[in-house]
Amino acid sequence: MQERDAGYLPTGLRRLQAARHCGVSASTFDDMVRSGILPPARVLRGTLKVWLRHELDDALFALPPDGDEGDNACDALFGT
Repeated sequence: MQERDAGYLPTGLRRLQAARHCGVSASTFDDMVRSGILPPARVLRGTLKVWLRHELDDALFALPPDGDEGDNACDALFGT
């Protein structure tokens, strides 16, 4: 990436960029994709794999907070 592009955030991220974006190592990223925690790659031009930044963000935001048992006030209120 050139210096003039330093503030540019691409939509499609290569594997190492995607792992770094998620704050994990490449091997942990691979495990999270394999287990369905993170979305699969998109394929460009037949062979180039990229992950979409907003899909990674959505998957990360969907993870429960540390220590969250899955119960929340809405579940208790509505009996779900």
